Amino acid sequence: MNNPEFELLVYLITSAKALPEEPASYGSIRLTEAASRLCKIICEKYPENDAYRALLVCIDADKGKALTEPEGFAKMLEKASEMLVDCL
Repeated sequence: MNNPEFELLVYLITSAKALPEEPASYGSIRLTEAASRLCKIICEKYPENDAYRALLVCIDADKGKALTEPEGFAKMLEKASEMLVDCL
């Protein structure tokens, strides 16, 4: 299947289903992964949009730090939050 929107929907629902049995920190990890996937979808539809591409780069560069470098992960989320203004 090549339907990224549906794949994201499946990811969100299955993540929500599994979350009650997982450590609390997994929620942020899963939401960040979903944000990355959504940015990819937007970038594919609007390749000229540099703001979303920059946001995707920011997220993907540090999304793996959630468990190993929580401070770096938190800084990435702060920066990504600030970058959302450019996506308007």
